[in-house]
Amino acid sequence: MKRKMMLLSVPLFLLAACSTVNVNVTQSGAVANTPTGKVTSFPYAVEVGLFQGAQNIEVSKAGYESKSVKVDFNSPKNIDVTLDRIFKITSNPAGANVVYNGTSLGTTPCTVVMNDQEQGEVVFSKAGFLSAQVVVSEDLPDELTVTLDRDGSGRRLLNVVPDQNGASVKITPIHSDLEVGESSPNVASVRRLTSQPQNEYIQNFSLLPDGKSITVSIVEEFLRGGLVERRSNIWTLDASVSGAPRRAMTTGNYFDLTPNASSDAKTLFFASTRNGRFAIWSLNMKNMSGLRLVTNSNTADFSPALRPDGKELCYTAITVGSNNPSYLWSTPMDKPGMPAQLREGHNPQWSPDGSKLLFTKGDMDKNMAKIWVVDRDGGNPTQLSIGNGEYNDIDPQWSKDGKKIIFSSNRGTVAGRQNYDIWIMGADGSDLTQLTTNSSCDDKPVIAPDGKTVYFRSNRGLVWDIWVMELVDNK
Repeated sequence: MKRKMMLLSVPLFLLAACSTVNVNVTQSGAVANTPTGKVTSFPYAVEVGLFQGAQNIEVSKAGYESKSVKVDFNSPKNIDVTLDRIFKITSNPAGANVVYNGTSLGTTPCTVVMNDQEQGEVVFSKAGFLSAQVVVSEDLPDELTVTLDRDGSGRRLLNVVPDQNGASVKITPIHSDLEVGESSPNVASVRRLTSQPQNEYIQNFSLLPDGKSITVSIVEEFLRGGLVERRSNIWTLDASVSGAPRRAMTTGNYFDLTPNASSDAKTLFFASTRNGRFAIWSLNMKNMSGLRLVTNSNTADFSPALRPDGKELCYTAITVGSNNPSYLWSTPMDKPGMPAQLREGHNPQWSPDGSKLLFTKGDMDKNMAKIWVVDRDGGNPTQLSIGNGEYNDIDPQWSKDGKKIIFSSNRGTVAGRQNYDIWIMGADGSDLTQLTTNSSCDDKPVIAPDGKTVYFRSNRGLVWDIWVMELVDNK
């Protein structure tokens, strides 16, 4: 008797109860631990059934945070797995604030998990040290150590510049030397007047008519929510005491710059962003009251200078967001009147008799700024800077008798690089003489009423301070 072969048929519902899920890991070099062993090639096909329990797949890679993937019959046909980078972040010194894409991540040392597809910067900051930035990229090491430069604030040149939002801070690296001495034959002695902390930057200053006090704008850096913020206020300093005890003249989270007092020392004029864009304000210096808005135009106004007789205020105005140069403007102070544009230039300074205006004109970024003088109405322009080389002659100031002009210039070089030093010349541009020779940056000089004491800003010693030098008698 023959036996019949019988074919067993599988019910269709059982065939439909099986599925394939493809697991793909976007990072190359990842490893997946599956119930059947390790997998290093992707996509990896996982067979799952309706009556089969879920499978857990652990995906890992050195330097990345591991992820567990649950795969069952209800999973989508394709599962993409992206691992997040793990950075162990340290700094030298420790305790630096870490900010990533505007979000504070705490202080170092710390461990941070970041999406590998994100783009951004990690910013390190610590009081008394220069900030550092690291761009996030795939080739960053798993352990990231950043050394913060603690050479001092003098290694950064910080300038407050007008912009569409009022003001911004432009920071550029600059040479600074530990050597603080002065070997110039034209300088009898030099000493530090102020002792600024690393988070403060002297900007502009002027000497009061009695020669005993200085008004100065100081930019302060501080941390808020892990981010570095800045503001500048105006202070008055005792010019006769080392360490220069100071008293606040303005306060608030604004940028107050370019202070300049009237010849009778009763009124202080300065530029401020307290109304948004830069404008000229005045303040009663006796009791720090009577704050008044002097200019109110669609330009950014700064560097005010009151004529010695008090009848006219000259200042610099620029149109923010345009390529137009800066212009000198004048407005009457003794009677009603409209401001008048005089000519192109910036940083005006009245001669002691009020008959002329000293100012700077040219593009500093291209080393083309030079010193000029004009009549009080803007007429008879005369260039006082000798030569037309690629250097900047800036910060001009009259001596009290009007016979000398002191200024800063980078026409000299140190180790093959241009370097700002203090220079002096006659009121007609003659008898040009270099005063300081230190390899750091010396600028913003002011001559005291005695004609031989000069105050100036310098980053010698790695910190921006006000310094005092005594000129030899024949200078």
